[in-house]
Amino acid sequence: MPPHQSGFEPSDNAVRNNQVSADALHRWAERSAREFTDRLAVADAGQSITAWTDQLRRARTAAEFQAVAEAVVGDGRSGLGALHQFLETAAEWCGRHHEPGVADHYRVYARRLADLGEALTDLGEDHLLDAYRRAHRPPQPPRPAPVVAPSPPGTTAPRRPSR
Repeated sequence: MPPHQSGFEPSDNAVRNNQVSADALHRWAERSAREFTDRLAVADAGQSITAWTDQLRRARTAAEFQAVAEAVVGDGRSGLGALHQFLETAAEWCGRHHEPGVADHYRVYARRLADLGEALTDLGEDHLLDAYRRAHRPPQPPRPAPVVAPSPPGTTAPRRPSR
């Protein structure tokens, strides 16, 4: 629905310059979609990530840390995986609604997110490896006391001159 058919009130600049501010566009979209969004039965999308962030703060070990991180950024059914699927679905929707340029952008960002996911998975594995090595480091043998060579027989150690 074009902005002028939805009760959208453009600013004078929008009329003069054929430009609408991002804030005005978001207000228009929010009003236009209100009936749809009022029927949504899902909570704020960020709430689940906030809950996982709280769990991360409670982690005491690298293993606990990684269990939480894997749920958020790991492969499969993680938060990052869900966001990737969201971007792919957005690209498909834009393609079906004759917006191929926007669809291409969503696909690019989905790919970047997948690359980020791979990098974060590698980081998590490195983190676990470091923690494992620290926990399984062989004990260091005690250092021997320094050996002082004895003076040859019949000699005395050099003395410092007295002042």
